[in-house]
Amino acid sequence: MYDRETRTLWSHLTGEALSGPLSGQTLEMVSSPPRIAWKDWKGQYPESLVLSVGSNEDLKRDVYEGYHASQKTGLFEPGLIDNRVGNKELVIGVRLESHRKAYPLRKSFWEGIGNGRLIQDSIGNVPVLIYHNPESYFTVVYDRRQGKDLQYEFKEQPTGIFAKDSNGELWNLLTGEGPSGIVLHFIPHVNIYWFAWVDFYPETILYTP
Repeated sequence: MYDRETRTLWSHLTGEALSGPLSGQTLEMVSSPPRIAWKDWKGQYPESLVLSVGSNEDLKRDVYEGYHASQKTGLFEPGLIDNRVGNKELVIGVRLESHRKAYPLRKSFWEGIGNGRLIQDSIGNVPVLIYHNPESYFTVVYDRRQGKDLQYEFKEQPTGIFAKDSNGELWNLLTGEGPSGIVLHFIPHVNIYWFAWVDFYPETILYTP
């Protein structure tokens, strides 16, 4: 992508300016779920505004439908082929400090870990909570720590966008809010094709249950 003011070219994945007057600078990633069902978002934020982009939101067909259905990766072949996952399989890509980790998004994977749709894992030394809804594709990643000594454990049976921890306390998976005003730290992430993620981060770890 490029900005119109300087025509600097930016990587949409890393936020780094690759060529142009601002080369070497990096944009800050805004923390938010990559995708969520409107009913869940509106239920939490009923006063939300909706962005209109030339009425294109009314299109009934995805203009990239053919691309998504094919095995083509784009104008160029990927620089690296990693057969741990199919090229066009979607993954949750997480960058945390110096670590890179990917979690498969295929529906059968999440059905295989039970009805909870929760993964409790560690990336480097950071304990994380990952939630994914295979129907709406709502995905969030949280740091499960609170301070230096406290780490929350969750039951794998959320109801909607709410989950209970091991003490039976209820947490909002959209906002990260828990009991007594405690809020978990949201970790930025992307839902992305495997070939693109691993091309940028060939050292990435692939999560397996």
